[in-house]
Amino acid sequence: MLAQGTDLLYRQALASSHRPYLRVEVWVADGSERLASDLIYETGSIRASLSSRVTRTFDFTVDESLFPFQVDDLLNPYSREVRAFRGIEFADGNRYVWPVFRGRIINVRLGPEATATVSCNDRAGDVVTATFEAPHNSQVGQLVSDEVRRLIVGGLPDATFGTFDSFFQTVPIESWEHDRAGALDEMATSVGAFWYALADGDFVLRKKPWTIPGDPVVTFSDATVDSDAPPTITGSSVERSREDVYNSVTVTGERADGTMPVFYTARDEDPANVTFIDGPFGVKNKLVSLRTPQLQGTAREAAQDQLRSSTALVETWDFATTVDAALELGDVIRLDARGQRNTIQVVASFALPMNLDGSGSMQVSCRAQVIGTLED
Repeated sequence: MLAQGTDLLYRQALASSHRPYLRVEVWVADGSERLASDLIYETGSIRASLSSRVTRTFDFTVDESLFPFQVDDLLNPYSREVRAFRGIEFADGNRYVWPVFRGRIINVRLGPEATATVSCNDRAGDVVTATFEAPHNSQVGQLVSDEVRRLIVGGLPDATFGTFDSFFQTVPIESWEHDRAGALDEMATSVGAFWYALADGDFVLRKKPWTIPGDPVVTFSDATVDSDAPPTITGSSVERSREDVYNSVTVTGERADGTMPVFYTARDEDPANVTFIDGPFGVKNKLVSLRTPQLQGTAREAAQDQLRSSTALVETWDFATTVDAALELGDVIRLDARGQRNTIQVVASFALPMNLDGSGSMQVSCRAQVIGTLED
């Protein structure tokens, strides 16, 4: 949850009549100049999904007069960046406002309805397209977190960084031929993490939030439950599935010197879990092949992280709520909904409307939090 997102005044305002505040700015892509401080647009939507690489996209429509027929027009896709903000505004002019997107314009399409659609990717998109021009060697012995920073800056020199989780694993001998983002993916996966850009454009490397302890930062409720939180959920669904759930994960790590690869298999050996490997769930194994783990301990950690991520899909919730611009990907939340209380979930994705008239609900998708030490 972003700063001040848990303020009582703000939470109460969301559950009652309030005036939304929205603003879209246009900048030169290197951040050197703001060209428009309050762009006039019509409708829009931000989609965010917690994963490595591009996590946020922003599509919005403008009048056809703003279509960039010239390469240096305001909304051209060659040198322009968009920054979006959303929150609420009180009658006295006070506001709660947060950044909800920063990223480059990717394309602009002029359709037959006298409007142009502008599509943007967050700052990770710049890193993805900045592939290695020649084979690139790792900095052996450097912390994974420092190597992630180095590779991101190599693709986006003006990159800024937020708070990383703590990582103590180091980088082995490695050579990457072309794919910068693939190298970052590999390192993040090996330590059970995602690398991605936050709403304000800062890059982070953070552990998969459904695999680490965390108390709920806020409660969302509907009218079916007597909750201490004001009701803001307007609809919800919940699913239990075994489709993408595994109770055994084997990670293999190829060694650079060609010797026997390291491997480790993590199994759910807790009889209290519905996915207990010797229980009626049965055995479902997933094989994950990585290049970064070259020590047995690293392979073990990677396998356990992968297993926790898998079993977190046992229960998933989706709900529609009043737009909450302070909500972050990875937030641990409590749900009092569908007659159930104290359901703990982690925000995995959301769609946030950016319509100037304030219409539309925020759609949020979650997954269960799975904590605990796995048996060897």
